[in-house]
Amino acid sequence: MRDKNIFFEVIKNFDCSLIENIIELEKENLGPEAALNAWQIPVIIRYGKFITVMQENGKNKKIAGVCEAIRDWNDEHKAFIHSFYIIKEQRSKGIGRKLLEYAAGILRDEGFKSIELTVDPENMPALKLYKDFGFNLVKTEYNEYGRGKDRYLMSLKL
Repeated sequence: MRDKNIFFEVIKNFDCSLIENIIELEKENLGPEAALNAWQIPVIIRYGKFITVMQENGKNKKIAGVCEAIRDWNDEHKAFIHSFYIIKEQRSKGIGRKLLEYAAGILRDEGFKSIELTVDPENMPALKLYKDFGFNLVKTEYNEYGRGKDRYLMSLKL
């Protein structure tokens, strides 16, 4: 699927430079506390879904956004989006919605019936994207990532 210089890619193979690039993107976009590390990223690539939106300029391509999903162990038809972000320079251009559409389509095609994710209650752009896409607030998870780090748990039926 291509749209101008943007295309989507499910990462299945990786090398050290890709992992290093993703680690930096994780830190920049999620913060150092929430960022995945060199041990966790290969696991999600191999055993989950690691979907990127890529930006291509001539011969150069770089990651413009990431959606990392895993299967829920308690419900094989439910996926959990561990991380979802668009790099700062590409935000507010509709790329997040396109990545979410692409990821939801892949998950639906693979037999998933629902998707869950958590989001910072103060992240208004992400909340708007998820609500506009059809996600519903399930509950507030208090102290989910430590004292005072609450998250909204949201769910989407596919």
